Amino acid sequence: MLGILNLRSKILKRIRETFDSWGYTEVETPIMTPYRNPDSNVENVKALFHDFQGKGHTWFLHTSPEFFMKRLIWHGAERIFQITKVFRDGEITELHNIEFTMVEWYRAGENYRKGMEETLNLIVDCGEELGVKEIVLKGRRVNLSNPIFLTVEEAFLKFAGVSPFEKGELKKFAKEENCKTAFFKILVEKVEPGIGELPGPVVLYDYPKEFGAFSKRRRKVAERFEVYIGGIEIANGYTEMTEYEEYAQEMGKKEGSSDRGFLELLKRKPLPSCEGVALGLDRLLMVLLGKEKISEVIPFTVGELIKESSL
Repeated sequence: MLGILNLRSKILKRIRETFDSWGYTEVETPIMTPYRNPDSNVENVKALFHDFQGKGHTWFLHTSPEFFMKRLIWHGAERIFQITKVFRDGEITELHNIEFTMVEWYRAGENYRKGMEETLNLIVDCGEELGVKEIVLKGRRVNLSNPIFLTVEEAFLKFAGVSPFEKGELKKFAKEENCKTAFFKILVEKVEPGIGELPGPVVLYDYPKEFGAFSKRRRKVAERFEVYIGGIEIANGYTEMTEYEEYAQEMGKKEGSSDRGFLELLKRKPLPSCEGVALGLDRLLMVLLGKEKISEVIPFTVGELIKESSL
């Protein structure tokens, strides 16, 4: 355990040094928020507290610092990053822990192409800090300096033989009635294992606009990317939406997720053009060390504590 703590410390130090060299400012934003995550696939952990009058408030532990960091960009911040604990309910697997560490950053005046570049450079820097240029995952060698770029359509055609934009064919191939369910089924069962065989970090980009989260849309695609190492998702980023109407529509799809403070700002003026990336620190450390379980790099996982407390 002490060895892992030392390696985590080294990586955290290197990440801060890298962002400092890029002219970024480290920030902190609230971990508790009155708003839910707008993503239908992500659920918050609830947090109950009381004020001085004894009134109870049920808020949420954040799943990402995204919207408070975007408020800072709106107020004029140009390059900001944050290293923070985030929480996602129900996520306990070999690759998930309900509480994990996220590195998130935003840069005004840039788009997702810059985000891809920064993410890949940060991964190389962290590998360099640990003396790792090439890793071995399940017997496969991955050269950190050899990134491979695939559009989502290219990846689906290569590993499943079906385009993600052909909704009828997508549902037929996956044997699913719902297009969203079909997309993610093929992604998990065909595409991720396929890119896991490739010899470098894989940048999967240009998602169908329906799966773009809060990314800028360009015709039928969303300017969103994800970085995988050995078939394991490490980072997610995009060119950010900027307009009030776009955010209000997306947030309105899930009850309790409309961030009133952020939306009020957007009514006054749009968010400046910017790119943003979220990177899972624990997963990055896991793959750099050639580990297969996230519990090998997180001291005291939620799963372990559940077992301990039930003894």
